[in-house]
Amino acid sequence: MPSYDLRCTDCNNEFQTMSSMSDRAEKRIPCPECGSHELEVVYKSAPVYFKGKKSKKTDVCPSSHSCGVDCPHRHL
Repeated sequence: MPSYDLRCTDCNNEFQTMSSMSDRAEKRIPCPECGSHELEVVYKSAPVYFKGKKSKKTDVCPSSHSCGVDCPHRHL
């Protein structure tokens, strides 16, 4: 069952609920504040993570995959 973030268009109450897709489509979910079935989905942004480029420090070392603490290229 999907979870929805909803806002009541009558009283502006925002709430989260788990219900079937058909319950939401057929307006069978009541607002917990006023009981209205006039609800809209609230879209919230999700965090986005980007994988960064490799540091030039590791690109300099020809053995970066096996370098240890004593590698002379480690702190370039």
